[in-house]
Amino acid sequence: MIKIILTSILFISLSQVSFSQSIDKRLLVKYTKQELKTMQLENPAEYTFLVTALDKGMFIGEIPAEKEKSIVFDGELEINPKKNHTHLSLGKEITDNYQYYRIKNTNQMVVILPKIFLLPVPTEKK
Repeated sequence: MIKIILTSILFISLSQVSFSQSIDKRLLVKYTKQELKTMQLENPAEYTFLVTALDKGMFIGEIPAEKEKSIVFDGELEINPKKNHTHLSLGKEITDNYQYYRIKNTNQMVVILPKIFLLPVPTEKK
């Protein structure tokens, strides 16, 4: 019986250690480790959305010459476009609208996608 209890305690401890290592460190720009752990337990869909937004929520590219005059920029950013950035590292939030930022002294822009493009697609239950 004692072996079973000790094995259970060891398993739970190892689970906690491996679980705590699964936090995406890029989220620490805005959230604490404890907030992320709580989110993983209490609202895993929100945590998954946040990670998806980090991976797919923005991109950097050239400003299309044919659309340059029609794009309404939300501001200008002074960043190195060759470095890895996320919307959080730029201090931006995912909203319901596209966001466009010109990168200062370049012909490039940051595009942050709206929430609707980052939410999981509902699947039909049979």
